[in-house]
Amino acid sequence: MKNMKARKPLSLFIIHCSLFFSVALNIACSDWDDHFDANTSVLESQNTTLWKNIEKSGNLTQFAEILRKTGYDKRLDASQTYTVWAPEDDTFDYQTLLSYGDERVVKEFVENHIARNNYPASGEIDKDIYMLNEKKMHFSGKDSYLIQGLLLNQLNMSSSNGTIHTLKGRIAFLSNIYEALLSLDYPVDSVRDYVTSFDEKIINESKSKAGPVVNGEQTFLDTIYYEHNEMLSLFDAHINREDSSYTMLIPTNKAWNDAQAKIQKYCNYLPSFKYLEPGGGRTTTTITLKDAEVMKDSVAKVYMMASIFYNNNFCDNTKLKTLKEGSVLDCDSLMTTHGYKMYADDAANVFDKAERLEMSNGAVWITDSLRIPSWTICNPEIRLEAENQSIQAYYTYLNGAPNVKEVTKQNEEVLGHVSRSRYIELEPQSKNVNPEIYFYMPNIRSTTYNIYVVLVPANINSKYYSGELKPNLIDFTIGYNDEKGSYKQQLLDPVTVHVDSLNSEQYTAKVDTVLAGEFTFPLSYLGLSSGTKRYSPFIRVRSKVTNAESANYDRTLRIDCIILRPKELDDYISEHPDYKYDRGDY
Repeated sequence: MKNMKARKPLSLFIIHCSLFFSVALNIACSDWDDHFDANTSVLESQNTTLWKNIEKSGNLTQFAEILRKTGYDKRLDASQTYTVWAPEDDTFDYQTLLSYGDERVVKEFVENHIARNNYPASGEIDKDIYMLNEKKMHFSGKDSYLIQGLLLNQLNMSSSNGTIHTLKGRIAFLSNIYEALLSLDYPVDSVRDYVTSFDEKIINESKSKAGPVVNGEQTFLDTIYYEHNEMLSLFDAHINREDSSYTMLIPTNKAWNDAQAKIQKYCNYLPSFKYLEPGGGRTTTTITLKDAEVMKDSVAKVYMMASIFYNNNFCDNTKLKTLKEGSVLDCDSLMTTHGYKMYADDAANVFDKAERLEMSNGAVWITDSLRIPSWTICNPEIRLEAENQSIQAYYTYLNGAPNVKEVTKQNEEVLGHVSRSRYIELEPQSKNVNPEIYFYMPNIRSTTYNIYVVLVPANINSKYYSGELKPNLIDFTIGYNDEKGSYKQQLLDPVTVHVDSLNSEQYTAKVDTVLAGEFTFPLSYLGLSSGTKRYSPFIRVRSKVTNAESANYDRTLRIDCIILRPKELDDYISEHPDYKYDRGDY
């Protein structure tokens, strides 16, 4: 007996009920007089159930027949309170509905016109109402009233268990996005089959009636199930819920196949390859994948799914609610439900030449091409923060471990930006040695990258730095696997001088992004890890200063991060200098 309020005296309760009944009766009679002459009709209808009022009405015989056919005559003849928006005879597709199976008629027609609780048409109304099929309908009006844009004809037929309004026509049934995916008359079998392959029924143990435990397993005498789709949950895309608002790009089979082939280029796995842990020993380990082709196929499909769902209630995604077919989307950015972000130009291109279909919980766009740049979803820029110990594979010739430095208040004379205001300092153990560090590079795709190292000057925190500012001289080595899976190492060329050349008249300190080189990885390492083990390529960053050069160069390395930018993205940026893309939080 939770949350029970204190009981009022019985006499007071009777008075309140009497007053309420008097007011309610007067309102109902006033509305009823608009359509009927005698108040005795009001009294008669109010003492009669919804079903009996529908049954005896001369202009609702077709609606009554469908109710009887589907068993809803009994439901509307019970004590539960409902509001019924009843289509009048010969104003809807009666014969077509009779040809449907009962389950479809109930969902698309009967429950599309009935809501729980009492909704009289009185005063000013502007509200959303959920019908029995969980579809949201807009009920509005003042002198005249509309349900989902359809004008009510007769109002407020009061019954003992609710209210009836009549309509000339039926309320259009809108599928939700998931329902539409199952029934769309378009060539979208590929995406449909993939999504529905995750459908399952799960026992709702809290609502099911438990039976005996047999062989340690709980059995149920009366089992209640609920529908679940793990893929939709993974992407936070609840397109089967009526209380949500989503946009879904639905690729045709052509668009699906084209996108899958494109993404698979970045997912080149071998059944096995040789792996060498960076640093010390020279013993290689053979890494074996259970099924490289299945992995390639699965990864590609997951990335396609990550690109097609949008929550319409999130930031600039709200503009998708009113985007018209053929219009240009004007927004700052869009974000998929899985967190992938596209800025204005890319976002507008997504819906170009696509066809919009309205749904009860948003909209779908049928498209013959997933017009999303590869670097937005499946082949992004990879940024490795040097201070992250999990990517520090091995280091040598240091005065202790790499020292993590914090940029508290950056020297305003230093140009550039230190990501996350942290970097590592590799100080050599003596003035005559060159420190070096190996970094894992996880989640590399089988593609070509331009590899950058971001270096930090010694005076980053203070313009009053007392030491002599010198550039670095460094080289880079990549450890990787060739197309046959054999382990290889390659020294990148050329050796790079940090910041300005020594030929400059004056050395200007700045946070400098140095191009280590261009490199093509034959294999993908996306998702290849086991516990703390990262089966991935590595990059060695090494100071390369001879004793003869030590007066002109700084052996201490100060590294902010490693950036692996897909060459196709770098090429695009060179052609579009103002291009904006998601570079993560840095």
